[in-house]
Amino acid sequence: MKKTHKKQHTVPRSYLASWLEPLTPPGQTSAIHLVSKEDRSVRRKSPVKTFTETDRYTVHLKDGTRDLTVENALSQIEGDFQGVLRALRQKQTLLPLHRRKLAVFTAAMLGRSKRQGDWMLGQWKQVQDIVEQVERAHDAGTASSEEMADFLTNHHAHLVVETVQTATPILLSMNLTIYTSDDPNGFINSDAPAVMCNPFAYKYPPQYRAPGFAQRDIEVTLPLTPNHFAMYSHGLPTFFYAALDKNMVDELNRRTAAFAEGHIISRTGEVNAHWFKTSEIPEDAWENITAEAQDILKSIQKLISDLSSHHRMRLIEDGGTGFT
Repeated sequence: MKKTHKKQHTVPRSYLASWLEPLTPPGQTSAIHLVSKEDRSVRRKSPVKTFTETDRYTVHLKDGTRDLTVENALSQIEGDFQGVLRALRQKQTLLPLHRRKLAVFTAAMLGRSKRQGDWMLGQWKQVQDIVEQVERAHDAGTASSEEMADFLTNHHAHLVVETVQTATPILLSMNLTIYTSDDPNGFINSDAPAVMCNPFAYKYPPQYRAPGFAQRDIEVTLPLTPNHFAMYSHGLPTFFYAALDKNMVDELNRRTAAFAEGHIISRTGEVNAHWFKTSEIPEDAWENITAEAQDILKSIQKLISDLSSHHRMRLIEDGGTGFT
C-alpha cells in the first residue's frame, strides 16, 4: 500500500503562496525567492518543494501504523487561516472567530519551527542519556529509557499539539496589532516565521534572555502576507490596523531574518542589507553594568552550575532519575 502525506511542510505551502513572485519568467512555473542567510544568494523554488521533511508530524505507532491525525489537523488549521487572510485583505475588523483561528495558526507556527523543535529534541535526548547511565550503573533494565525513546520518536508531533494547546489561550489574551505596508516587496518571510522576542532582553544577564510568555515585554510576531504582519504583545491596546513606512517595515524584516535558520523569503527577490544588520550593544545593556556587579552575578551562576552538576552525580549514584 502506497504511503501518503510523507513529505510534510514545516512552513505551510498555502501560507507561502502569498510570497509567490509578482512576475514569472516565460515558460516557468510560479515560485518564491529564497534568500540564503549565509551568502545572501537568491534562487527561485516552488513552494510545493520548500521547507519539507519526511513524516515530520506523523505519529508512528508500535504496530508500524502511520497515524496522520496531527498532519490532518494542521491542514485544517491552514484552511481556516485562509478565511482570516480574506478578511485582512479586505481590511475588515476581525470577528472573534477569526481571531481564534489566527491565534491557533500562530501557535501552530511556533510549534512547527524546525529550528526550535530540533533543539528541544536534542535537550530531551540528553535527558535520555542520563536515564540510560542510571540504568547501566544499577543494572536496572531499560524500561525507562525505552519509554523515553518511544516518546521521542514522535516528539515533533507532540510538540505541535502541546504548543497549540498552551499558546493559543495566551495569544488570545494578548493585544493584537496588524501592521500593513504598501511597499512592493513588503514584509519578508522565513523558514522560522513565528518569532517570540523580548526587545528588552539585552538588559538581562545572558542566561536569562530566553523569551517567555510571562515576560512583560514579550512580543510574538508573524508575517501574514507581504502586506500584513501580526504582532501580539502585553502592551496597551493600539489601533488594530497600523500602516508602517518602509523604515519600520525593514526593521521588522530584520527581526524575521535574525530568527531565520537558513533562509528568508523575499517576494520580489530584493535583498536589503539592513535585514542582516547587527545592532550595537545599547548603553543600558547588562554587559555595560559595573565589573563588580558582573563578578557577583557570575559567582551566583557558577554556584548554580556546581549544584546542578552535584545533583546530577547524586542521581546516578542513588539510582534516581528525577522523574516520576
